[in-house]
Amino acid sequence: MSDNAQALFEVVAVSPQGSLLTERLRAADAAKASEQVRLRGLRVLSCREMRAASGQGWRRRRLDVGLFTDELAALLDAGLGMVDTLRTLAQKERDTGARQALEAVTRDVIEGQALSAALSNRGGVFPTLLVASVSASEQTGDLVSALRRFSTHLESMRMLRGKLVGAAIYPALLLAVGSLVVLFLLGVVVPRFAVLLEGASKKLPLASQLLLGWGKSVAAHPVIFVTGFVAVVLLIAFGLLRAARSGWQIPGLQRAWLIGRLVRLFRHAQFYRTTSMLVQGGIPVLRAFEMSRRLLAEEDQLGLDGARRQIAEGRPIGPALAQAQIADTVALRMLEVAQKTGRLADVLARIATFQEQELSRAIDLTARLVEPLLMIFIGLVIGAIVVLMYMPIFDLATSLQ
Repeated sequence: MSDNAQALFEVVAVSPQGSLLTERLRAADAAKASEQVRLRGLRVLSCREMRAASGQGWRRRRLDVGLFTDELAALLDAGLGMVDTLRTLAQKERDTGARQALEAVTRDVIEGQALSAALSNRGGVFPTLLVASVSASEQTGDLVSALRRFSTHLESMRMLRGKLVGAAIYPALLLAVGSLVVLFLLGVVVPRFAVLLEGASKKLPLASQLLLGWGKSVAAHPVIFVTGFVAVVLLIAFGLLRAARSGWQIPGLQRAWLIGRLVRLFRHAQFYRTTSMLVQGGIPVLRAFEMSRRLLAEEDQLGLDGARRQIAEGRPIGPALAQAQIADTVALRMLEVAQKTGRLADVLARIATFQEQELSRAIDLTARLVEPLLMIFIGLVIGAIVVLMYMPIFDLATSLQ
């Protein structure tokens, strides 16, 4: 059988010395792949066929960092060694890219590198916050707690994002359906009415003339209309994708009507929750602020830079953040208490909780306000188009009488 007709198999085996090995080789079937490994004196534990990488392409999944930290903490807490834990997690991964990343981390740890350095070497796979938390815990010997704190932090952020996304789904669907109806009226119904009323001698109202003029243009140049519509959709999709990749760092977004306050609360909650986790892990507060800086909007980042300079010069944290408009009155008072008690991490976590509760209430209030406003707006637009289309027909009917 030619090599092109053979499948790729991944075989997990144990050497005579007891070390765990992972082999990838081509064979006609799983039995022959296992036999090739046994001939080398290895004991086969598992053998499975791998799909071609070219066939996976866009379907390839990323490593679930939250699940990885949860399982890593659980296995380490159970008494398993670091190398054995990483090997176990690598073996259970079904995604090729994730498994290769974990195998590379395992190799780095075996070679003597610290876990934080091994994670950092896999650029883009493991978040910077996780690497920083692990690095700080390696100095304090509290790795399991650091991993669990990061997992809790990640779950909290997911719930917060889920709350925002869930609240935006219905208005987005409403706006999308309403836009499609308006486009159908303008692109299909209005052009036919324009052709029907083209020979009308009676002077039409200006608004109806403009609407029917649009209909004639669409009927005369349908290709241009469709191309323009597709181009607008692609531009919107590209803009949304670019905004998502940049962390929604859109100038002026925090000053937008209705959603601006929600965006600001969400970013501040992220900032306080992240800095709390980092400070609790043993990272100095100024370094924690620097690492969490990108979670804020650009205007707040500039304010945070000024606050960090003031804190480095000896000014209390609360007044510095309040002057930068990152801490409200409640946060200011709590930070002043933290300066006296030394429980800064706990106070930052409580501020984050208050921000999240306020955000939840604001989302509910905004959703109750936006949904009826959208329905009224879309209804008025569709109603105006229908009325402007039928006004010439009413005028014709009146003239015939």
